[in-house]
Amino acid sequence: MPGAPKVAIARGAAACLLLLSATLLSANPAEATTSAVACGDVLTTNTTLTADLTCPGGALTIGADNVDLDLDGHTITGSGTGKGLSVTGRRGTTVRNGTITGFTYGIYADYGGSTLTATDVRLLAPVDAWPGTVTFTGTRKDACLMSGLRLVDGLLTVDRCTLTGQTVLVRSSGSTIRNSALTGGSLTVSATDRGVFTGNVFDAFPMGLSNDSRRNLVQANVFRNSPTAGISAGETFLPQDANTIEYNMFTGNDIGLHSSSMLKHVIVRRNVFNGNKTVGILVENSYGSNRAGPDPVSDNVFVGNGHNPSGLVDRQGQVVQGGIHLTSRLAVTPPVTLRNNIGTGNAGYLIWAPPGTVADGGGNQGPCGPTPNPDLTCW
Repeated sequence: MPGAPKVAIARGAAACLLLLSATLLSANPAEATTSAVACGDVLTTNTTLTADLTCPGGALTIGADNVDLDLDGHTITGSGTGKGLSVTGRRGTTVRNGTITGFTYGIYADYGGSTLTATDVRLLAPVDAWPGTVTFTGTRKDACLMSGLRLVDGLLTVDRCTLTGQTVLVRSSGSTIRNSALTGGSLTVSATDRGVFTGNVFDAFPMGLSNDSRRNLVQANVFRNSPTAGISAGETFLPQDANTIEYNMFTGNDIGLHSSSMLKHVIVRRNVFNGNKTVGILVENSYGSNRAGPDPVSDNVFVGNGHNPSGLVDRQGQVVQGGIHLTSRLAVTPPVTLRNNIGTGNAGYLIWAPPGTVADGGGNQGPCGPTPNPDLTCW
């Protein structure tokens, strides 16, 4: 029959295509979708929950790469032990749209460099990742929540989330926390290089930058209501590794910014310190004489600090109170340079800096002490 060979060829090609498609689908199990989920399941396909899940121990384990877990608004609840979601050495895991609560760890990602993205997930149990690349994002108000997080030797990205409890980053270079609310906890940054912390509100959530953290940027945040210091900043060992603290608002803390190492290679500029109870900036030399760095403390504004002091007294017996307070057990070489810092309405002094601790970079406006002080001129 005319055209019969063409029809046979077409049918053969279609059969080949169907066979190839079936082979490809079976080769990538994450393409399938299932909703039959029970406690203890190991998920190797994309999964959507159809009901809440309550588990006496651990809940779910990711058992393949590129698995998507859609909680679909449901809650996975534990009895106070185990892991809500365990991810061991799996890449491309995504989890979204729901709540995990009542476990020792909400998400536990260990070994093998797991990668995970959680979107609009409320984690009412801590996250622990070592090592790993983890991303937490929110697309609507209060949809992304973490109650404690520890990341070691990994990369963290947090965007538009709420963080509570202790958040600890160790050797987490390149990590970012932005546009988020941090409340009722603390952030510790240790041995971390080039972290970016910007656009956040730290409410009763002090931040600590350890001595071995380098080139981190703390920019355009609000630090408020900390019972200690909004930020505690250790020294950085080399000038090129300086951490930068700029364009932040410090308000209602006991101390706005504290350093026990004379801000060595820490850049502090263009911040506003308003209504901190004891002092805006407290700089102490608890170590040797060669502690300060070349970067001036500059262009900061101090308003109404020191009106409810804690009673803190420095090494020389001077009450700590006001805008900037420096104290040292030894003369500092080089001294800390102060430039273009201005203030009004502070209790005590805008700047208290005994001779041998500071150098005058000019432009400081507000009362300074002690007087006379050949190292500092204020007007």
